[in-house]
Formats: sequence, structure tokens, C-alpha cells
Amino acid sequence: MYHFAYGSNLSSKFLRRHCPSAVFVMRATLPNFRVEFRFYSTSRKGGISSIVPYPSKLTRGVIFEVSEEDMQRLDELESVPEGLYVRERVLVLGEDKAYHKADLYRVVNPEGPFTPARSYVELMVEGAEEHGLDPEYIENLRSLLGSLK
Repeated sequence: MYHFAYGSNLSSKFLRRHCPSAVFVMRATLPNFRVEFRFYSTSRKGGISSIVPYPSKLTRGVIFEVSEEDMQRLDELESVPEGLYVRERVLVLGEDKAYHKADLYRVVNPEGPFTPARSYVELMVEGAEEHGLDPEYIENLRSLLGSLK
């Protein structure tokens, strides 16, 4: 199955700790949503990401092929059973110009926005660079990282 990663899961190194079956498929975007830091992580001491509807915006990310078993492990990591995040199937536009069904995670009850957790944004930068996402997007992430303590 496909997983659309846009936050910390952009980093293959991070994702494969929990989903060893994860294989990069392609870059993709989710139209009409943007990334915001809408949950405060006490362990990371800052905000972690979710998507929120936002007309004319794009959420940049990547599609990974992941086994159902690994997605269930990811559900645990994302606190789906506790009701923090929900896994949803969406249509993302791949770099092949086709739409693909992919599962993603979003915060159930967004709060904040919060100042992002530096360690979280580091994973986003790592993954965005690894997969060659849009240079302007990478620069925005680097700028955000530079603004964090």
C-alpha cells in the first residue's frame, strides 16, 4: 500500500526504523492542504505537523510503498489507537502527473499552532533533501530550522 509522507516520515532513515518495508516510489503533492504544527509533543518539546485544508496550497511530500503490517506499526507510532492522529486515504498527485491513493496521518483535534520542535523539523529537512523536493520548499524548511532554538 502507499503512504504519503510529509512530516518526519519524509526521512527514509526515520521511517524505516518503524517500517522496514518502506520503499520510495516518487515525489508527490497533496493539493489544497498545507502543513502546520498543530500538536505539541512533550517528548520533542515543540510542535509536530499535521495537514489542514487550505485552498490553492500544496503539501509537498513523497509516496512510499509500505506493507500493511508496517502501516499498522506506524499507526501505533502515530498514536492512532489513542485518538491523537487518524490514518486517512487521500488522492495525491505524483510526479508522474497521475493521482494515487495513499494513506497519511493527520491530527484529529488540531490545536495551536505551536512553535515547531527543532528535532522534528530536522527530520523534515533531511527527508526533503534526500528526495529532492522543490528547492524553494527546502529553503523554507531550512529557514524555519534556523529560526528555532
